[in-house]
Amino acid sequence: MDIETHLSNFSLYLKRNNKSKSTIIAYLKDIDQLAKTNSNKGIAQFSTEDIKYALDYLRNQFNLSTKTISRKLNAIRTFYKCLLEKKIIPANPSLSISHPKFRAKKPRILSKTEYLALRETCRSNKRLYKIIEVLLQTGIRIGELSRLKVKHCVLDNSKGHLFIEAFSSNHERVVPLNSKIFNELKEYIGSYNQKEKGGAPLFSTKGGKHIEIRNIRNSIDRALIKAKIKNVCVNDLRNTFIVNQLANGMSLSKLAEIVGHKNINTTTRYLYLLTKKYNPN
Repeated sequence: MDIETHLSNFSLYLKRNNKSKSTIIAYLKDIDQLAKTNSNKGIAQFSTEDIKYALDYLRNQFNLSTKTISRKLNAIRTFYKCLLEKKIIPANPSLSISHPKFRAKKPRILSKTEYLALRETCRSNKRLYKIIEVLLQTGIRIGELSRLKVKHCVLDNSKGHLFIEAFSSNHERVVPLNSKIFNELKEYIGSYNQKEKGGAPLFSTKGGKHIEIRNIRNSIDRALIKAKIKNVCVNDLRNTFIVNQLANGMSLSKLAEIVGHKNINTTTRYLYLLTKKYNPN
């Protein structure tokens, strides 16, 4: 079986397992790179040593970060799991390979001044302005935002909520809206030319399709640069929401429920970012 067939089958396997479009693209690229590290051997015949060599080669050849290598190992493990389930191979050769250790980057929290600067920078771009407001005021993931539909935005009362559908390993949940973002979304949807189509994307392209995650990320990255906010990435908007809620006394269990943390210990890790003693109410 040639690499093209393997990649095609792997793509279908990832889709059946509800992997996002961006994950599928990245995983397919990872496996294609793996195959090219040893063109004399079919990828289904790669041994554990072949995979270790490939990861070392890719790290040195492209000066890849530890986090990227770890991501590639996840892709490789998933690929060989697919081959194993199809009984193409007798065992997964990647399971004995350990993830490289790396020091997690300390979450970056936007200050009030930075938040205001980012808002002002995006004010002329109505869609981007609302996207950033939703991320900062609800703490949802960027992938969840990209999949939001008009019908998921429930504004029947003065509080309202977002309904986040289950996706991959994340369960469905309801995210309450504060008065600020409630009014922002009510105004935005009120002028939405497809509001009668409940299944339409909340934030869409000119063609009416969902905006891809990488395009949202690129737009926000450009806005951060324009606002002269350094050392901040899109995920730090979610971090900012979480820390602000803790600073305002939201309970760990309630916050974990809102942001979709499966384990409350994940939420607890943010406590050390508070500048004053945590006082739940």
